Amino acid sequence: MKPSELIESMTRKETLKSQLLHILDAFQQMDYHKLNQLLDEGYYEDMPKTAFIYKQKRIFRYLQKEGDTQLHLSTNICTGCLCGKPVFVFTGNHSGLTYGVYVEFLNDAIVDVFRCSEQSSSSFGLMPF
Repeated sequence: MKPSELIESMTRKETLKSQLLHILDAFQQMDYHKLNQLLDEGYYEDMPKTAFIYKQKRIFRYLQKEGDTQLHLSTNICTGCLCGKPVFVFTGNHSGLTYGVYVEFLNDAIVDVFRCSEQSSSSFGLMPF
């Protein structure tokens, strides 16, 4: 499935679609400042937003050290804990490393964003959970 098709199938409201597009763009540009502005306060990957953003900063820096200047967007299906759910997959333009991200919605709102380990090719220099 193309990213645009997945976005259309996941979002009903234009404001939510716009927010999702901006969030995906922040990931593609590896811009954790923009990501911080776009995400609502709350918990992501079972951690406060500030800790989640810091984790993204570390992942983006790891990818940049591998030579990536941007991430290409595609989609795939999780074959692990989200068995059968669609995920967004970001691929480094130089390294080829992949970073799978699942976006969870509830009542036309984004309530969680977390890494899909099955669609991610690296631990990105992070300690295992």
